[in-house]
Amino acid sequence: MLKLSPVVEPPGTAARIGVLDRNRAVLARATRVVRAAAGLARIASDSDPAGLRAQLAPDTQLLVCDGADVELALDWAETRFPQARVITWSPGPMEPLVATAKSCPRLRSILGWPSFLSMPRPWELALAVRASLHINDAALRVSELFAGVPVATKYRPRTSAQRDAVTAEISSLAERAGATGRMIGRIGETCHELLMNAMYDAPVNHYGEPRYAHDRRATISLDEHELPTARLATDGTLLAIQVADPFGRLTRAHVLASICRGQAAAHSADADQIIDSSHGGAGLGLWKIHAAAASTIVDLVVGHSTTVTAVFDLDIGARESRTMPPSLHIFDHAELGP
Repeated sequence: MLKLSPVVEPPGTAARIGVLDRNRAVLARATRVVRAAAGLARIASDSDPAGLRAQLAPDTQLLVCDGADVELALDWAETRFPQARVITWSPGPMEPLVATAKSCPRLRSILGWPSFLSMPRPWELALAVRASLHINDAALRVSELFAGVPVATKYRPRTSAQRDAVTAEISSLAERAGATGRMIGRIGETCHELLMNAMYDAPVNHYGEPRYAHDRRATISLDEHELPTARLATDGTLLAIQVADPFGRLTRAHVLASICRGQAAAHSADADQIIDSSHGGAGLGLWKIHAAAASTIVDLVVGHSTTVTAVFDLDIGARESRTMPPSLHIFDHAELGP
């Protein structure tokens, strides 16, 4: 489990992290979480943009705000604080924020805020802060999502049959963990899609050409160096599925393009014109994962590895889950660097 030591700052040091929200109660709660996640570093927080801006140092690293102010925060990041990343939250809809992230790589995390909570999920906000500040710059360890010690299991499927067996076992474990019928189905579908991405789309030959993506229905058997790693972990409240591949072919642009295509297809009567069917797949796998999970976390080390973690909230009923805004975190370790 990640443990932080308090940050030591000289007296009078200007804040390098800013939190903006017009709701003062939310502002106070979010600021406490951000401060703790940043090792008790100095935090500027204000409900007034001008007041917040006046408190921030030129080398500000992070801006955290409500979705209504994300354009302002991104403008600041471009014109005033060139080192700053941006985290935002919203009770929905998510489509405009995902579209904004597509053109603004500084926007690292979009937190869906369920209407029945008094603030965005604290564990998720803390995760986004640590990643943005490079406090923990490696790909997410699934155990870091949980306050306590979760029960966890690990798989390394080689064949198509083993992929299906892993999916069935994870669905069974989700049921034993307390997931409802519809959620069990979503968890199983998400596991299958993650494994399909890692086993069919990711592997390439020594020329960099896809080995299996041309036919996702084919029976395959992976070589040892091609094997993905799949994990399930749960503490009885959250359940996470994580799949990592050792190729790192996915990029931030690919992730956001897939999700945006899926969002467009969901609202279009002519989805066939939107779906990308190249390489044998529908091109909407990441959108399906994003739409099914409470939170999707994508860790990218281009040319080395891709790790996708889908988090499900076991306390959420089927009716609530249909309208709950899903979160998206994209941590591109290669491009954004320290």
